[in-house]
Amino acid sequence: MRSLFEQMVECCGLAPAFARKIIQDSCERIGVSPPESMTPADLIRSLPHVRQALGVFLDPGEVALKTAAMRALVKGSWPNLPAVTPPAPDQENRTAQEELKGRSSS
Repeated sequence: MRSLFEQMVECCGLAPAFARKIIQDSCERIGVSPPESMTPADLIRSLPHVRQALGVFLDPGEVALKTAAMRALVKGSWPNLPAVTPPAPDQENRTAQEELKGRSSS
């Protein structure tokens, strides 16, 4: 069976090299090494980092779809886990806008 890391890479919808780097970096940020050892809990913890990285390449709607697919991987690993709801669309956009605002003022 493929690791959660490999499945997350596939969910990114980007060239494999970019996707692997994004997921690997996200794992490192939460202290998971090697990324192939990721657990379902690690996947959930990594999603904010993944969302931010995907936002560089994809529009917010696509990022939401990709991260929803990643959350679905956890549902497969933990069938009794209640659904993990994605952030509200305006929350994702606000976060991206705030980040752009912060970059332009520095």
